[in-house]
This record gives sequence, C-alpha cells and structure tokens, in this order.
Amino acid sequence: SEGRDMDVIEIDGASNRGIDEVRTIRENVKYLPSRSRYKIYIIDEVHMLTREAFNALLKTLEEPPSHVKFFFATTAPHKLPETVQSRCQRFDFRNIGMADIVKRLAQIARQEKIDIEEEALRAIARYAKGGLRDSQSLLDQLSAFSDGKITLGVVQNLLGTVSEEKVEALADSLTRKDAPAALKIVHEVLEQGRDWGVFIDQIVWYLRDLMVTSACGYDSNLLENPWRERELLEKKGLSQETLMYMISVLSEVKRRARDDLQERILLEMAVVKLARMEDLRPLGDILKRLEELEGRLSVGRFEGAVKESVPEPQITSKDPEKAPPADVQEVWAKILFQLKEKRPPTWSRLKEGRLLHLGKEEMVVEFPKGRPFSKRSLEGNAEERQLVEECVEAVVGWRPSLRLVLSADSKTGDTGPSASREAGSDPLKVWTNKALEIFGGKEEEG
Repeated sequence: SEGRDMDVIEIDGASNRGIDEVRTIRENVKYLPSRSRYKIYIIDEVHMLTREAFNALLKTLEEPPSHVKFFFATTAPHKLPETVQSRCQRFDFRNIGMADIVKRLAQIARQEKIDIEEEALRAIARYAKGGLRDSQSLLDQLSAFSDGKITLGVVQNLLGTVSEEKVEALADSLTRKDAPAALKIVHEVLEQGRDWGVFIDQIVWYLRDLMVTSACGYDSNLLENPWRERELLEKKGLSQETLMYMISVLSEVKRRARDDLQERILLEMAVVKLARMEDLRPLGDILKRLEELEGRLSVGRFEGAVKESVPEPQITSKDPEKAPPADVQEVWAKILFQLKEKRPPTWSRLKEGRLLHLGKEEMVVEFPKGRPFSKRSLEGNAEERQLVEECVEAVVGWRPSLRLVLSADSKTGDTGPSASREAGSDPLKVWTNKALEIFGGKEEEG
C-alpha cells in the first residue's frame, strides 16, 4: 500500500522495451519473494515492448513459476501479440462518469474540510474527462493555491477554461450567422490567455450536447453536461447534419494547428466559415425533393404528350408498318422503367417487343417473328400481364388490356439496338434525350 514492497517490481515498458531488459526479468523470476506470498511484476505500457522482447517473455508466460504474478497495463491492447493475449486474463477499465466524479470529489472535500462550490466541482469533473485520479490532483492543487472558498472563477483561471456563457454566446453567434460577433468572442477569449485547445474542446462538447438533444431529446441521459438548461439546448434549431459538420471543422482545427499564430488564424477561419454557411440537410431529403421535382416535370410533360399524340383510332397489327408517335415511345420507355424497378425478369422479356399501339381500351405490343419465346412466356402468365397493366396505369392514368402480337416480318419487329434507336423506343436513348432537353445540353461522342 505504501509502494515500498521489495517483491513488487514496476517496470516502464516504454523505456525498458528491449530484449535485454526481458532477459533480466527471466533471470530474476527464479528467486522466491523476500517476504510476500508472490513476486509481482507490473509492466506499464506493455505494448511498447519490441517483438523480440515479447518472444523472449513468452516462454516465461507459458510456464511461469508458481510464486510469480505478471500484471500488464496498456492503453492499446490490440498491439499485443495474440500469443501473449491468449495467456492473460483481460480486464477492461472505463472512464468514470461525471456524476460519480463529482460525488467522489464532494466526499473528499467534506473529509478535508475544503470549501468549494458545486459548480467548481462540476468544472473539475468535466476537465478530467473521466479520470478520477486527474480530478483529485486538480482538487489538491486548488486547495493548495486558494486562500478561501474555491469558486468557479478560480477553477477556470487554473484550468484555462472559459465560462459556459461564452461558449453559449459563440454557439448563438454561429446560429445567427453573425461572423463579427463570433470573431469578437474568440478575440476576447484568447486575449484573456485562455487555452485555445480547451476552448475548442468546450465548444465541441457543447455542440455535441446540441446534437444529442436533437437526435435523442434532452432526457436521454447522454448529455456530456447534464446540468445545461433544456431551453438553451432545444432552441438552437440546427439540423443534425449541420452540428456534425461544425464538430468536424473545429476538431480539424485542433488537429492541424502547430503554433500560436496558426492556432489563432485557423480558429478564426473556422468560425467565419461556420457563421457563413447555410444549414445543412440530409442527402436523402435533398434527393427526395429532386425526385419529386423531376416527377412533377415528367408527369406534366408525359401527360401533355399522351393527350396530344395517342390516337383514339387503334393501330392494330393489320397495319404493322405504321409506327406509333415518338411521344408515345417516351411513355413506353417510362413503362419499361417502372417494370424494371418492380420485376426485372418480366422487364427483360417485355423489352424484346415494341409498343405498337396505346389506346384507352387496349395496348398492343409487337414481338419479332424470330423471338416468339418472350411473347408466349408473357401470354401464359396472368400475374405478369397484370403487373404490366399496372405499370401502364401508373404512367398514363388508365388501364388498357395487354395484347401481344407477333410480327409477320422479322425485320418489322426487330428490336435490336439499331432498330430500337431508329424507332425511338430505346429507354436509355429516350431518357438521355429528355435530360438533354431539360438541362439544355448536347450529346458528344466519347
């Protein structure tokens, strides 16, 4: 308990990482403990040992003397060889919650008769980031330097942190897109000699609480600072995407800064950038809005085309040489597109044919003479025919019955790539032309 037991040997793995140091350990484990039941070896940051050192230690770990116990401590267990990990019992330690740290610090303060504000205890706990030992060291320093009561201001002066009001004011400036006000706050904080890195951490954690509140609500028990007022966190109205982007930008500033001048400039650039940006929206929402807009444009164009181009007199197989109007082929392309989305196998058979006629009562699709299989397959499957009719109804607004015919001349019904392009029924070509028309573009080779 006092750290002076001869049988407890603590070794720094970072500075004693070579094979020679491990060989010394292997020699010393032979000797029995002087007074204790076991001889204890504690190797801190054990992942720093070299591969050769681990190999030399492995034999001892496989067959350790009964009077020896090894304790390995590391912050990077994944760097330990599997052969070593498999011979150890693993215990994972976690950070301690802020509420528990505050409770423990308050208990120590009562025992040591330290007069300290509760807000000061919370500030210490936040700064310690889950480390109870660090928070106790800070409390010890504050009690030594303070003549009277330890206030929140005393803690902020020692730690270089800024008040919550300053952090909230900066977040409000960014929300209002007030770049001058945000820069003024940054200037005031840095002129007071506050730690810029701690300041960024405070902003990031505040934005993180805003994001959690936006995603899970204030009562989710996930806030980094659960004492923040609900109203301050719920009123910002920033999207989760915006908050995540702001956190990313500020974190990158802290990572890139190398000196005092660069720190200030990068922070000011980030603040102006965040104050001037528009609120971000999920990509899915943007795509959905684009699809709705495209749908409205397409429906308007197709409805007009169908009303103007679809003739009431039916064009039957008796007149196979007469092709349907071009705009009707656009309707055909959209029907095929819908069918491909719903059932690709049915689409692959129907696209072998071409739309010969589309009327109120009947829709005629002609298949080439040399490919009767697709026609027979669709004719013999009532479910597939019904699906095709549903796709037609979704495009044009009425539901004609489907009739399939076979071309008397294989050339007339040819649906190969060349013929499809000539007839205007190639879906890809139709949609390409439509896109070029909407956006005012032109097709180029290559």
